[in-house]
Amino acid sequence: MHTEDLILRPLTQSDVKVIFQLSQEASLVEWLPDQVYKNEAEAAEVVDFLVSQYAPTPQPDIRPFVVGVELKETRELIGHVGLSPLTEGEIEIGYAIAQEATCKGYGTQAVAALSQWAISDLKLPKIHGIVACENVGSGRVLEKAGYTLESELDHYYLGKIRPCRRYFMDSVRS
Repeated sequence: MHTEDLILRPLTQSDVKVIFQLSQEASLVEWLPDQVYKNEAEAAEVVDFLVSQYAPTPQPDIRPFVVGVELKETRELIGHVGLSPLTEGEIEIGYAIAQEATCKGYGTQAVAALSQWAISDLKLPKIHGIVACENVGSGRVLEKAGYTLESELDHYYLGKIRPCRRYFMDSVRS
């Protein structure tokens, strides 16, 4: 998948070092602690697992589908975006962009492109995005990518009950 500035592509073992470095950034430690790896070996195991989920076809209602986010101009990996099972029959989008590449619209481009592809090509009826209310930047990414705020509720998130916003995109809004 291509956007104006990005290429969304399968992850490979050559991405492990960048994936590990990304996992150590403050924003991932704060908002995605389950994606913080203790070393490159652990990151390599995760990349191996994610790569194994690509075949034969993506089924994000059953298993995660995560791709790398690469800058077209430099071919530098700057993050990842993916779809994964949320609850029975529901799918959630998740994303992380390197701190040095934030606030440039890359997260929005990646989320919009993957979501639109999944709705049109995979025929997904609806995709959810759940963010802690205090994670304003992540909510902004979803809104700019075309997601609609569905509700604000207390949700078990990052190991405790906290106020969260639940967004969605469906075939009507994509």
